[in-house]
Amino acid sequence: MNCFGWNCRGAGNKPTVHDLVAMVAATKARLVFLCETRQKANKVRRLRNRLGLRGFCGVDSDGLSGGLALFWCDEMSKSISDRHIDAHIQISPNDPVWRLTCVYGEPRMEDRHRMWTLLQNLKSQSVLPWCVFGDFNETMWSFEHFSIRARPEPQMLAFRDVLEICELIDLGFSGVPYTYDNRRSGRCNVKVRLDRAVADNRWRNMFTEARVVHQVSPYSDHSPILLPCEWEDCMPTRTNQRRYEIMWEREASLSELISNLWAEAGTKRNLGDISKALDKTMKGLHSWSKNHFGKITCELNLCRSKLDELMHMNADHQEIRNVTDRMNELLYREEMMWLQ
Repeated sequence: MNCFGWNCRGAGNKPTVHDLVAMVAATKARLVFLCETRQKANKVRRLRNRLGLRGFCGVDSDGLSGGLALFWCDEMSKSISDRHIDAHIQISPNDPVWRLTCVYGEPRMEDRHRMWTLLQNLKSQSVLPWCVFGDFNETMWSFEHFSIRARPEPQMLAFRDVLEICELIDLGFSGVPYTYDNRRSGRCNVKVRLDRAVADNRWRNMFTEARVVHQVSPYSDHSPILLPCEWEDCMPTRTNQRRYEIMWEREASLSELISNLWAEAGTKRNLGDISKALDKTMKGLHSWSKNHFGKITCELNLCRSKLDELMHMNADHQEIRNVTDRMNELLYREEMMWLQ
């Protein structure tokens, strides 16, 4: 299940809606949270068909300020206020129930304590695995704020304190480092990581592969965020597929091996013969790879353990360098596999 969140700065703008629909389709999001819709909830509701999500609940904007919307695929229970939508989610009948709170933090610094109080109140209302997702309008650390003016430490400390009280942990991210950019030039430019996902350990144990990905869009000064999460017991099993691995090209003998395997496959008179020859060649390559490359992750773990042992023994620098070089090669191969 992919959760998509965006401070869209207005859900009535046609280019914004077009980009939203495209991103939701591309990410296959089954739950979409929008804040700062700047629209009445009834108008935003009309996006359901375009997004392909039948569930909806929303909060009216106050003129051109605020407004929340949550779209989803299936039925779920929820509670709402002008700053949050709290939902209990069950992906399928056999899956556990968990809790997702979508938030839009107080824009004014002097009012930010209201969101921290809200989170503490929500914490006390349920023992379900919990994830909080959205625009908090605050950072945890000074390095998340890029500007000529430093962010006041007390307000970041207050945010960190409430997360600790609520036992919520930042899920990190990949992608652009900041989710807000005022897009001004020079010394007037301000970039801040305001949008994030945090969760307690029960939720993190359920969704061990969950991660936050910062998306990009030209139609808001906030970056959309994507939270892909699949329950561990429901992850589809991968079928073994033979494929050509780019990392094989690290070996000089590869070209000669392919030529020999292709010759051994016999005469190719038609497409059927070619298909069989390709299959035999790929089988040969994978057999060679198993003996020549082994399992990269396992070998990498062994090298890491070996390096730890050598460093504790204060071993010779050359021994340490040999293991380090091998680890670097394995890490490079692993990166090539992931990129492929």
